[in-house]
Amino acid sequence: MVLKALVSLLPEDLDRFVRGIWDELKTEFGFYSVFLTPFPHITFCIVEEEETGIDPLIEVIASSTPPLMARTEYLGVFSGEKPVIFIGLARNSRLASLHHALWTELRDSVNNRAIAYDEDHWIPHITVVFGDDLKRSNIGPVMERLAFRDFHHEFTIDNLTILEEVPDEGIVVRKKLKLAGQSKKD
Repeated sequence: MVLKALVSLLPEDLDRFVRGIWDELKTEFGFYSVFLTPFPHITFCIVEEEETGIDPLIEVIASSTPPLMARTEYLGVFSGEKPVIFIGLARNSRLASLHHALWTELRDSVNNRAIAYDEDHWIPHITVVFGDDLKRSNIGPVMERLAFRDFHHEFTIDNLTILEEVPDEGIVVRKKLKLAGQSKKD
C-alpha cells in the first residue's frame, strides 16, 4: 500500500515566503519536522493506493479544471495533542469545487488518519509548524513571532500534484499536472 497526498504546490513568490518562515523557525527554534514534506503546498486529501492507480482520475480532473485564484488570509492553529500552525486560505466556490471533485473521486481510497480532509472538515491551509517541534513551552513565542505579519497573498492555483513517500528518499513529487480546463468566473 502506497500513501499519497494530493496537493497544489505554491507559486514561486509564495513558496519563497513560506520557506523563509520555515528557515527562520529552524534557525530560531530548531524546528525541523515541517521539512519532512519539503514543498510548501495546500493538501486536498491523502489516499492509500493499492493496485488501482489514482493517476488517471487525477489527470481527468486536472485537464477539466481551469486555474483558480486563491487568497491566504490569516495565521491559525489546529489545536489538540499535536497542534499545527498554518496559514489559512479563504475558501471560495472554485476551491471548494476542486476539493469536492477530488474527494468524490477518491473517497474510497482515503486514509482513515486523514479524515480531516473530508468535505465537512477540510480547512484549506499551508502548514508552517507541526509535529514534535511544537510544544507548550514554545507555541507562545512562535505565535508572538508570527502574529504581527501580513499573511494576505493572492495567487493562482495552477497544478494538482501527487506527493509520495519513497523509502530512502522521503517525500517526492510523483507527478505534477497543470490545471488546464476552460476558464470560468468564480
